[in-house]
Amino acid sequence: MSNPPSRSPSGILSEPNNASVSTPFTEQPDLPLLYKAHDDTSSMISHLDENNENEAVAPLVSSIYGEQNENKTTKLETLMHIIKGNIGAGILAFPYALSKAGILFGPIAFWIMGAMTLYCMHQLLRCHSHYQYRISRQKCDFGDIMRYTLATCRWRCVHRYAKLGKFIIDGFIVVTQLGFCAVYFVFVPASIKQVVDHYFVHNLPIQVYQFIMLLLVIGFSFIRSLKVLAPISLAANIITIGGLIVIMQYVVQDHIPLKQLPLITPPSEWPVFFAAAMYVFEGIGLVLPIQQKMKEPESYGGVTGVLNIGIIIVTTLYFFVGFFGYIRYGSDALGSITLNLPNDNIVYQITKIMYAVAVFLTYNLQFYVPFSLLWPRLCRKVFYRYGEITVEKCEHAFRIGLILITFIVAALIPNLGLVISLVGAVASTALSVIFPPICESITFWPDGLGRYKWQLMLNLLIISFGLYVFIAGTTLSVSNIIACIRDGARCDD
Repeated sequence: MSNPPSRSPSGILSEPNNASVSTPFTEQPDLPLLYKAHDDTSSMISHLDENNENEAVAPLVSSIYGEQNENKTTKLETLMHIIKGNIGAGILAFPYALSKAGILFGPIAFWIMGAMTLYCMHQLLRCHSHYQYRISRQKCDFGDIMRYTLATCRWRCVHRYAKLGKFIIDGFIVVTQLGFCAVYFVFVPASIKQVVDHYFVHNLPIQVYQFIMLLLVIGFSFIRSLKVLAPISLAANIITIGGLIVIMQYVVQDHIPLKQLPLITPPSEWPVFFAAAMYVFEGIGLVLPIQQKMKEPESYGGVTGVLNIGIIIVTTLYFFVGFFGYIRYGSDALGSITLNLPNDNIVYQITKIMYAVAVFLTYNLQFYVPFSLLWPRLCRKVFYRYGEITVEKCEHAFRIGLILITFIVAALIPNLGLVISLVGAVASTALSVIFPPICESITFWPDGLGRYKWQLMLNLLIISFGLYVFIAGTTLSVSNIIACIRDGARCDD
């Protein structure tokens, strides 16, 4: 009995193809079946859900010149994707992060965190290679890795939580991307407000600028073609590069006497530093999709692989901007280094506005990820129950609803540094340094974790650090946010 074709106004469902559904494990028949074909569209939908994350991050790994759904990428193109996927608004916030750690402790801790995050990325690659060998599927994403890890675990009591594991990973990715969007709702209005306030006596609250941005974002959100978004992304990248050049030529001109800067800040401020620094490494969800688009995926890993080179470049760029920004402004570094630029100079005013425009143009690409993860699950339920017309209306409402969530968060917490530290503590930390070592430890237990199980011990240290940042960073960020709102302090800086 063949599966009937299905309609979709949103491009979510397609002609069923049972051949695309992966077969179960063959080496160990007693393991649970991860996929089971049915004589209806449920098998096709199940397969779609499992690949949903890769579909969602597709625009973030496409070339800056457009989509590459068919063409495989070269090493150089892959390197550009890694750099592009890991450099965002967080690079402007890193001087603020270093101000919470000190001129000695901050750089040392940051490079250690960079090495730790890169190691965790390789853990994902190792798990991917393992399951690629055992399962007849060439592609799997972060969520799939967690699902396979739990489904094949030696402790059978956790098998039932396999789908929940994938759901949790997807959930953190959604929270991370929506957090990035919320950061944009603070960064763009704060930058524009600074420039406008210089020319007008009556200063409007930042929420007014955020509301104007909300209307513009809603309008742009209905551009659903990635081909249309590609040149917009290219323009944003060009503006970003130009803005960074202007910023760096200013901050390197002078600096505070180094002896006036603390070597190490009080430990009570470290959680904010760690959380904001974890926000830097925002491309963990792109590690597998980027590799799967390569012509030569075998050159991705390894000591001199593309991944190592890309992350070293990213870490160096972040350190360069963060260090010189910190020694220029010290503890006065704001949530974005652009907010520290002189406001009475037309060049820096233009730089702030252009950077705000670049970040605004990037909102759609960041928003595409959580929408593409969440909407297919809701779409099929609405489609089968109410039909095509209702699905179209619900899609518009759902899209606007997600945007409103990011707007409300930003309006309630209009402080860029606090929002970045909160997002870094809650979502980036879990995805970057908690879940990858968990997956590796379970996947290769007990004989594949090195001599004397040194990899297991290292993983436990990384997980402990991640839990510390997750708990302490979230607690301190939330308490700072509450204090900021309660005291009525200027949160728009």
